Amino acid sequence: MDLTSNVMLNLNTDSLFRRIESLPQCKQILEELRRNNTIPEDEIRTLNSTEIHNHKKLFENHDANYYAAFCLQWYYYQKEHERFGMRTYADKARWLTKTDKDIIDKVKIFKTDVIRPIVDYIVSQIKEHNLIYYYLDRYKSRVERYTFSDLADKNELGLQKDLALYLFDQGLSFYHEPNLGHGKPDFVIDLECNDKPFIVEIKKIKNLTRVIIDDSLRQLRAYLDQFPSFGCLYIFTEDTKYVDYSDDIDDKLTIRCVYLGDKSPSQL
Repeated sequence: MDLTSNVMLNLNTDSLFRRIESLPQCKQILEELRRNNTIPEDEIRTLNSTEIHNHKKLFENHDANYYAAFCLQWYYYQKEHERFGMRTYADKARWLTKTDKDIIDKVKIFKTDVIRPIVDYIVSQIKEHNLIYYYLDRYKSRVERYTFSDLADKNELGLQKDLALYLFDQGLSFYHEPNLGHGKPDFVIDLECNDKPFIVEIKKIKNLTRVIIDDSLRQLRAYLDQFPSFGCLYIFTEDTKYVDYSDDIDDKLTIRCVYLGDKSPSQL
């Protein structure tokens, strides 16, 4: 993206986003950014058809995250709905410039005022606890595709050991915390760059029910109340029944379900 020529700008821009979206952690960050900042398409269409003399004034009542979300949604909208011909993303972004400047200025402004805020946001969100979510999701995929038959008969302790070995092989260090009044969590993962550890509570649940999940969440939240940190309720089950737990998830706590049955991931 360092070139100032417009010849390959669209292809290079699309290639950059494909590369970003190919990295699971980055893809998750962008999905959360869009989910947390809804940008109406009408707003994008209006902006595309209007000559704005100072685009930053449009966002002065919003934070940098909103602006990054807007730039991201603007890009996706252009890619899906607009016909370019010989025009570039920089040409389409009329709201960035006061006048019809030469193409080099347009490209530079496009990079600094559209691409850079998105990349900066991704970098700011790549934190160690997000990396742990990535490893937990990779382990889930590994089990559901390849090792489910080896783990189906294991008890919770056996599942803990298997997950512990996988996380250890990824370079994570973890320990048990014995001084909690409600017992001890299964894993407390040490985040070297953060003073808040990451707690993983493992449950093997035969039949998923709202009551059982609520009980498990209460136990995990009790740990988090005493030991401020991030946490994940990690459930192993052969039950394919869907239980909506979206309201229980926030920026400190999440839930993962690992299926141990014989259905393929595409059948779940």
